[in-house]
Amino acid sequence: MENIKKDIQFLTESLEHRQSATEQEERAANYVLERLRPFVDDAHRTSFGVVENFRLVMAAYYGEFVVTCVIAFWWPTAAFCYGFLIFLAYMAECIGYPVFSRLLAYYESTSVVGFKEGGDTDRLLVFTAYLDTDNNPVSSASGLPFIRRFHRLIMIGMVLVLATCCIDAYGVYLGAVNPLTGWIRMGCLVFFTLTATAVFIASFGGDASQGANHNASGIAALLEIAERLCKNPVKKASVLFYVSGGHFANMAGMRSLIGEITALKKETYIINLEGVGAGDLCYTEAEGMLFRAPCSKRLIQAATGCAESFKARSARVHDFATNAYLPLLRGMNVISLIGLDEQNLPVNYGAEEDTRMSLDSRAVFNAACFAEALGRSVIDEHEKKEG
Repeated sequence: MENIKKDIQFLTESLEHRQSATEQEERAANYVLERLRPFVDDAHRTSFGVVENFRLVMAAYYGEFVVTCVIAFWWPTAAFCYGFLIFLAYMAECIGYPVFSRLLAYYESTSVVGFKEGGDTDRLLVFTAYLDTDNNPVSSASGLPFIRRFHRLIMIGMVLVLATCCIDAYGVYLGAVNPLTGWIRMGCLVFFTLTATAVFIASFGGDASQGANHNASGIAALLEIAERLCKNPVKKASVLFYVSGGHFANMAGMRSLIGEITALKKETYIINLEGVGAGDLCYTEAEGMLFRAPCSKRLIQAATGCAESFKARSARVHDFATNAYLPLLRGMNVISLIGLDEQNLPVNYGAEEDTRMSLDSRAVFNAACFAEALGRSVIDEHEKKEG
């Protein structure tokens, strides 16, 4: 329990923030690396490139749809081709495949990796938590449902623009004019202009968060698990501890992990720890804002079997993207353990409230014990089925 308190104190009060690609994030990574090293066979840092401010990338996409609307007034066919390309690129960015963001300047971010070899090298148990913080776009978690709905509205607007381009292009072919498409496009032009401007301004706003619950608590829980598994190892699987940087840079750190795991071609189970220092301890059954993906049936079954002992409940998370979102979209066996309120929203999400004083170290310890029990259960259960 004392180590949990010390870890959270350093990550929140010894550092001003832990934003991606900054000296503060690097210091946090070095601290986690030294804490993790005694409990694993190998520990190291891994670096990768991130976009410094990913909200600027989103603002640029919305701006491109302003251009699409303007072009459509004169040449709807060309506007449709251009807009459809932008739409596909935007959807790819939303599910973790960088497209036009690759063209922007990249900065170096850091993740921490710890590996402990087990008796079965073809089975891998992964515990993960994200490292960095963000300038929060909302003052509290109550604003997250609005952002999710607004994001859907943006996608509807994109589809409407493309639809008007198709209708007008077909009308040119027939020599007919639809009187409604111009008004719809004008409305979308105003909408995307305002949206691009608002997101651009938000890219430079907000207070730097200490990130106590999100996600120093998850990191502290992961380090507690590493210490516990060092004393009592999982014998039927290798264990990987991964503290990912670049979470708020379109989950760049998690993309790096996915690439490594895919190359290993191991049977993998990923347990994500996020915001476990406050609220009701929950295990997720499904996640995703735009594309909702169910969590691993094996992990859900294992979590259900031991949840009562740790006073945990199931939940569906759709108002924000956890660190488990990308591996879920890739079809991997993933589940998140996260602290939520009665509306299944993250606790202490805002920049002002997310401090060490708002955390309960006992909740972090309980989450670590639950994660350990869950990991052991899913490995043991699969071993029984094979036997």
